[in-house]
Amino acid sequence: MLQEQLLKPEINETATVWAGDSASAISNEDALQIHVRIVDLLSNYTVSGVLLGFTPGEVSILVDEPLSEQREVAVWMNAFSFEGQTLYCRPNEARYEAHISIDDIQGAGLRKTPRFPVMIPAQLLAPGGDPLVITIVDLSRDGMGIDSPIHLKAGQPIAIVAGPAFVFAIVRHCQQTPEGTFRAGLEMHHVFGTPAIKPPQPSDHGALLKRWKAKLFSIRVRGRSECHSELHRLGSTEVAP
Repeated sequence: MLQEQLLKPEINETATVWAGDSASAISNEDALQIHVRIVDLLSNYTVSGVLLGFTPGEVSILVDEPLSEQREVAVWMNAFSFEGQTLYCRPNEARYEAHISIDDIQGAGLRKTPRFPVMIPAQLLAPGGDPLVITIVDLSRDGMGIDSPIHLKAGQPIAIVAGPAFVFAIVRHCQQTPEGTFRAGLEMHHVFGTPAIKPPQPSDHGALLKRWKAKLFSIRVRGRSECHSELHRLGSTEVAP
């Protein structure tokens, strides 16, 4: 009930005026008719709908129940998704038409930070346990999306190892997928690569001491031998009385 209340807006007379004035902007022939799922990022409450069309920075979706305005949501189209906010939601005949922003694009319809779909195996370093196997599913300049076997709490700091890269990141959101895994969006804070040179190894003080002792003994032996040779030379050259 609480989740439903969070998603239900207050409908007033302005909504009726809006519906009569603008609901026919997209005709049935021109509508994309793409089945989508709208997931509230805070409550994970999911509503099914039909995506009718889009303009740069915004989509319109027909849903069976009203959505609260100014809510952070993710719109899923099969395996693809984007995040945004519910700008407004108004009655459209027996249903509701919701307009949702696309927050990762600029006004011209271009992504602020391009997100590239990938499939990279990685490990999530779990505190006090063995690393968890995860998959990095998209990358951008400042973030990444991962598939995780466990739910990750928003705001949680995590560490990820992927090949030669080590990443410190903060979880921004996490939702369960139809396959039972969890799709999390991460904000990367620090990325470290494998150095080109080998890391220094701990010094073996015992072996080092042995080498220095052998060197010192060699110097001493050589010095004594040279001294004996010089005395022998001087003795052999001494003139008899």
